[in-house]
Amino acid sequence: MNEYDDIFEAEKEEKAETPFDRDSWIDRKRAERAEAYALLDTATEELTSDGEKFKDYLNTQSHFDRYSVSNAILIAYQHPGATKVADFNTWKEEDVSVNKGEKGFILFEPGSEFTREDGSTGFSVNTKKVFDISQTSNAEARITRRKPDERTALKALVSSAPCRVTLIEQKIEGDAKYSIDKNTIFITKGLSADRIFKSLSREISAAKIIQRGSEGDVAFNAECSSFILCERYGFDTGDFNFDDVKRHYLGMDNKEIRRDLGDIRGIANEVSQDMSRHIEEADKARKARDNEAR
Repeated sequence: MNEYDDIFEAEKEEKAETPFDRDSWIDRKRAERAEAYALLDTATEELTSDGEKFKDYLNTQSHFDRYSVSNAILIAYQHPGATKVADFNTWKEEDVSVNKGEKGFILFEPGSEFTREDGSTGFSVNTKKVFDISQTSNAEARITRRKPDERTALKALVSSAPCRVTLIEQKIEGDAKYSIDKNTIFITKGLSADRIFKSLSREISAAKIIQRGSEGDVAFNAECSSFILCERYGFDTGDFNFDDVKRHYLGMDNKEIRRDLGDIRGIANEVSQDMSRHIEEADKARKARDNEAR
């Protein structure tokens, strides 16, 4: 054999592909899902046993409004403070590199469609490893939500109310209160922007929950919705207190807890969507006025 013939033999060996083992792949995916669900249960229990950790979850849900409750819980538990997450390949497609040594964290993602034995359609669930933007070469570009000015946000909030909103001179405990009998939210005059937004978003959330006939603790869920909305629109959340979160979820299993959190997420997103429509209409009207003035 020529002294260089081994080069070609080595190259041939390197190119040999290992046959795809479907059974091993299925077992690996099943194990990854089981690990993710176990982590989700641990995170659910911890986040609903500690007021500050629960705030981390609500803050995460305020930033990731399109993410499921389960994924918001996993983000808050594994990487609190995250603002934008993506897997390694997605960051690469955006010409952003994950910093060396960074550890990814696990989220769920929808898998393929399948037909159940009863003929109904279902979707499998997969897991993926993601990285927050703070773990990448683009860390300085942390995502912040574009927020309207205070007056615009307050007007949009009032427009989202499913009932009348009336100012009164009388001081109200908690600054505002929804009256079921009069289908009206009464709010004390002369409050600061932060106090108006907090109290009004709470009572609008309560009104929507009551009008829906939803089960659960209206006061607690409305307070959680208000926190999400305050964070989302840049109003102060310093005096929110969720030290009673453990008592609130006492006796619920993890699925019941996540279902309740899903109701809270739904109310906050409903108010936010109503507000967004008002803000978009206000922007269009302002642009039209600007164009006419030119």
